[in-house]
Amino acid sequence: MKKRVFKYKFVYWIILSLNIILFISFSIGLINRIETDNFDNSIDVFSFVAIIMICILSFSSLIMFIIKNKNSIITFSAVLFLILLIISFFLFYSIFIVKDFGENSTDFYTVPLVYGIILGILFITNYFKFRKNINELEIDEIGIKND
Repeated sequence: MKKRVFKYKFVYWIILSLNIILFISFSIGLINRIETDNFDNSIDVFSFVAIIMICILSFSSLIMFIIKNKNSIITFSAVLFLILLIISFFLFYSIFIVKDFGENSTDFYTVPLVYGIILGILFITNYFKFRKNINELEIDEIGIKND
């Protein structure tokens, strides 16, 4: 029997392509962050460490999806959860520290849109994951009565 991560191949290819996009985009962000070499305050260092963590987790999740490891969904969910935490941190930073949230009218609908997309991907990932049927009988157990 083939190793499966999701119930449907379509979901597998969507999540795999999304994982590739996440890895490439955060790798480009990491390279740009290293080239600018602008680590003036603790927020810059925090964002740099967060980008490194997302890159490493996304790469490991990508490798796990390619070899169809059973823990690939957990690592991909960790990547999405980490992205949500980073977005939430910078949202609270923008609202309470800098106090510049709402100066642009797009602030009010982009944040819920991004949260909705990421939470939707998390839902799809965990809803369509492949669950092995526990009640399957082994070949040796066929015809044997178990009480």
